[in-house]
Amino acid sequence: MMRKTLGILELENKPLDLPGALCAPGTFQFPVKRLTVPGASARNIVDGDRSIKDAYISCGRQLESEGAAAIIANCGFSAVFQAEVSAAVSVPVALSSLLLVPLVANTLPPGRKVGILTYDANKLAEHHFAAAGWSSEEIAVSIAGIEGSESWRQFAEPTPVIPPALLINDVMAAAKSLLSADPAVAALVFECAGFPLAAETVRLETGLPVADYVSLARMLIEMSPSPRHL
Repeated sequence: MMRKTLGILELENKPLDLPGALCAPGTFQFPVKRLTVPGASARNIVDGDRSIKDAYISCGRQLESEGAAAIIANCGFSAVFQAEVSAAVSVPVALSSLLLVPLVANTLPPGRKVGILTYDANKLAEHHFAAAGWSSEEIAVSIAGIEGSESWRQFAEPTPVIPPALLINDVMAAAKSLLSADPAVAALVFECAGFPLAAETVRLETGLPVADYVSLARMLIEMSPSPRHL
């Protein structure tokens, strides 16, 4: 049986290629096909630039035509294009790890919350949640970001230079701040596709479940049909 291939729609900013990162070789035991979306950068997608919608659709179709069995993206703010890309292809699409929030919320006891760690908490808004199929009125969430940190600044560069220790420290600081501000948080979802490098450290330090883009990618490829059915 042919192995299923995951398609990743990437920003023009060079993705992290450190071991364990979403776009790094060896992170997954299945093939990955990466495609840069023209005009999509960390700055404009976080700022809500809708002019790149057609580029996301076109690149989604290209990945499908090249054999991708499922498609994700490498920025959680691309949730805003979830409906359009899903409608344009016939394979499963999950552009943002925000789609994991309802699943994670339903694993928790009543009265507990999902914590969302994001690239920029000042930019993550209700319309991103709506694009991922839920609202903060339905699901109780608390949000913290790494805005202002060195990792935050580097992610906006064309070629980010982020040592693993720096990223882990910045994500861990955001997690500690969130848990201190809201003790009801009982699980975490990493909105940023750059954060999986810090996931295991955060799990160990906080004792909480952590879901991220790597979790999403593995789930999506597992549920996708094999190429002979596409």
